[in-house]
Amino acid sequence: MNRSTKFINDIFIYAIGNLGSKLITFLLVPLYTYYISPDDFGYYDIVLTLTFLAMGFITFQLRDGTFRFLLDNEDEYTRKGVVSFSYKLMAQSSLVVLLVGIVFSFFYDIRDWGWIVAFVITLSLYEVEVQIVRGLGQNKSFVLAGILTAFQIGLYSLIFVAWLRMGIAGIFCSNILSRLVTMVIIEFRARVFKRYFIVSFRDKSLNRALLKYSLPLLPNAVCWWLLGSSSRLFIEHFLGLEANGIFAVAMKFSTILETFSVIVYQAWQETAIKQYGAADRSKFFSRIFNTYILILSVLALIFVFVLKINYSWLVDSRYLESLQYLYPMFISVICFALASFYDLGYQCSKQTVRNLPGVITTTGLNLIMNYVFIRFMGIWGIVLSSILSYLFMLGFRIIDTWKFFPVKVSMEIIYPILFLIGGAIVFYKVDSIILQIIYITVVVILSYCIQPRTIRQELQMKIKALFN
Repeated sequence: MNRSTKFINDIFIYAIGNLGSKLITFLLVPLYTYYISPDDFGYYDIVLTLTFLAMGFITFQLRDGTFRFLLDNEDEYTRKGVVSFSYKLMAQSSLVVLLVGIVFSFFYDIRDWGWIVAFVITLSLYEVEVQIVRGLGQNKSFVLAGILTAFQIGLYSLIFVAWLRMGIAGIFCSNILSRLVTMVIIEFRARVFKRYFIVSFRDKSLNRALLKYSLPLLPNAVCWWLLGSSSRLFIEHFLGLEANGIFAVAMKFSTILETFSVIVYQAWQETAIKQYGAADRSKFFSRIFNTYILILSVLALIFVFVLKINYSWLVDSRYLESLQYLYPMFISVICFALASFYDLGYQCSKQTVRNLPGVITTTGLNLIMNYVFIRFMGIWGIVLSSILSYLFMLGFRIIDTWKFFPVKVSMEIIYPILFLIGGAIVFYKVDSIILQIIYITVVVILSYCIQPRTIRQELQMKIKALFN
């Protein structure tokens, strides 16, 4: 299997593992918007946003470090050291969070506080566990974890939200229970804890190396959180929880494209690390990047127009206002995905510290623009700030990573830019469904014709294999 074939094969593997959970998130939007008010959904979205921030501190970003070190080392000694250290550190962190949660409950009256603490701990443990499984090369178990979790979240949401009418507490309960059950099943299948965890195992040099790699990713994760999630806090403060609920629904739909970018990122993570020493890495990396730009643009247009046509029945009438924000949000996801592509430059070279100046500067700019723009433009200001921030980071990383991650942007980037400009005009100015379908059809045909021949051949072979 050559590297292009393996890369595409990995995309399909990770797609199976990711699409389940993301598809459930998408399909549950109609259920949640029917049974949960915009105010309550806005509150849940704020909690979810803060949970992703807390996860970085609880896990010390070991979810990234364990994968990187396990993927690089196949000897049993290193694997036992990484797994043992990670499990022990996670146990200590979870205990600290539980104790802090108990103490806070005596001094502050926070809605659903018990559910929130349990949710934070469970999600943190789950994320580290599945990345360990992935790093050990057990991709089938990783895929199974995504499928099992997705199925259970859907099932439990029907029980706790629709049937028992527990509101957002039902959402928390569904997410907690699904991940706990999945972790137990995966342990029985992969035997990670049984095979690699040793209580007395200590290797200070290995532990230091793991933390040296992971800890610089913590401020990086905080900055990414501020870039992607702090907007909710601005909206809640200046516009209220109802506006945040409207914004959250639009964000849920934009995660359709974000899911694809995550799938490609995970597959690219493996390929880039293993191909970093290749003599023609610049040519190979450039070909992948330019193809990625084209595919992202086409998928964004397909998704956003399909959503526009079906939006009236996908969400409750109280949330229809969110439709107008979909197109620029998809543009923002494209910018985010392209900036994330260059993140592998820091990981491949193990120079994670070098990533900090760019992401910190971008975060500062984003916070300033959020504060200024929302006061004059409302939610539109937040969306514009997001696009400009990710564009700045993309430009910064292209320059900063050139020495060890050279990617040459082709002039063919003009095509997806033209597609997106034309799509914006059609989305906002054309109401005819027939004309919208014609536009998308033309874009798909043109994009297929201008794709690199090798990539097109690999995709054709993979698709044929699925149906044979």
